[in-house]
Amino acid sequence: MADYQMPAWLLESQGPLPGLNGSHKLRRGFLEKTIDGFSQLMIDDFFAERIAGSRGLMQGLHPGIKVITTLLLIVVAVCLRTWPVLLLVNLWVLWLVYMSRIQMTSFLKRVWLVVPLFAGIIILPSLFNAVRPGDPLLTLLHFSTQHRFGPWVFPDTLAITRQGVQAGIVFVLRVGACVSLSVLLTLTTRWPALLKGLGMIRIPSLFTKILEMTYRYIYVLLQSASDMFLARKSRTVGRTGTKEQQRFVGSALGALWTRAFALSEEVHAAMIARGYNGIPRTLSSFKIEGLDWLWTGFTVLVSIMLLWGDALVGWR
Repeated sequence: MADYQMPAWLLESQGPLPGLNGSHKLRRGFLEKTIDGFSQLMIDDFFAERIAGSRGLMQGLHPGIKVITTLLLIVVAVCLRTWPVLLLVNLWVLWLVYMSRIQMTSFLKRVWLVVPLFAGIIILPSLFNAVRPGDPLLTLLHFSTQHRFGPWVFPDTLAITRQGVQAGIVFVLRVGACVSLSVLLTLTTRWPALLKGLGMIRIPSLFTKILEMTYRYIYVLLQSASDMFLARKSRTVGRTGTKEQQRFVGSALGALWTRAFALSEEVHAAMIARGYNGIPRTLSSFKIEGLDWLWTGFTVLVSIMLLWGDALVGWR
């Protein structure tokens, strides 16, 4: 046999790879971030299903009872007007999170990393006396005179008012309470059971059917998109620019839509062949028990006490 030797250029040292010696950091491209985003969504859904299947306070309730009481508490939170009572509602929801064996840090990230940002952007203009007149709390700018823009008069002093700050705190706490209750409901209830609970309170079947199909196909789309991006990444040699990766994403969306449309037709036909009639079905049968009646009475009592306390604090 002939002797084969390693080529000399393969034996030459190319130096350390970028990022291994700590002097350079590998930059993740647009494609890697997209794949990671798809993967994180699927991981979050897996953990949400695991939380809904655990043994906790909210997990053991009838899904229809949970939907009704959650809607009642959301309506009560919307009606509250004082920040101490709204703060009490948010603390009570956190207690329910703890009793339902949900990781507190994960829940806080889902709710309180998003609510202050978007609610704060909405309520930000009302903090100033130019939008909401009131008692100055912090003076920012002084002008020589007032300025009139049609029917709107801009004051000679721009300040943050006490009434605006109070309204902003109430708004953020109100939105936080409503979002927290909704997230708690979805985390502690499996999706088929939640749809069945919506049907039990006479939500139109067309609405629940759209929700069911959306939930099914959104993860089919995510899986198809993740496979497509991963296949592209595995066939790419060298570094590609951000614009090139974005062009690929744009072209992939059209192909993904065509594939998803064909797949939806096949899946729907298979569901019809297996007896699907638009009614959500679960492997578990739900029956209203004593704990459900106790929780309903307790929720009604808490709602009355919150409204009474809000009126009392507001009157003072």
